Amino acid sequence: MATDGYLAPKAMDGWPAPLSAKVDPETTAASEQVWRAALHEDYLRDAGDARWWSDSMIWYGPGGVGTAHSSLEYSTHWLRPLHAAFSNVTMAIDIVVCEGSYCGAHFYLYGIHTGTWLGEEATGKRVSIRCGAHAHIEKGKIQEGWLIVDLPLAFHTLGVDLYARAHELAVSVA
Repeated sequence: MATDGYLAPKAMDGWPAPLSAKVDPETTAASEQVWRAALHEDYLRDAGDARWWSDSMIWYGPGGVGTAHSSLEYSTHWLRPLHAAFSNVTMAIDIVVCEGSYCGAHFYLYGIHTGTWLGEEATGKRVSIRCGAHAHIEKGKIQEGWLIVDLPLAFHTLGVDLYARAHELAVSVA
């Protein structure tokens, strides 16, 4: 997928985050329920249907993956390849924080690399994927999502030094 970069929320309803004094605690609770369910279903259950995402959603994925403009693109270009590449996936959530319609999470995914992922053939190694994710949730659906993945760490656990690879590439074209 092409990338649109990491744009700010379309709603522009904060300064630059939600204005705490105007946040309804019930909205926060509802958003957190959706967010936790989406994290569980998308990453652990391999539901594949991205049911917590709006039909008009936009998801800003990590470098090398791109931006999804529909739940189908999100499933096709991120979730399905992720689940096809790793087996025995577990998740360790460090924190989930919500305020109003916005939620964030920091978590690790762990899995055995049994299929191709981001161009790397299966290694059989246990891989650690550190993620920072944010979402804008309205009416029970995720409207926008942002995912940052520590790709150097993930590739390091695959046995690949991304920095050395980039250096080699830079030297070869210099």
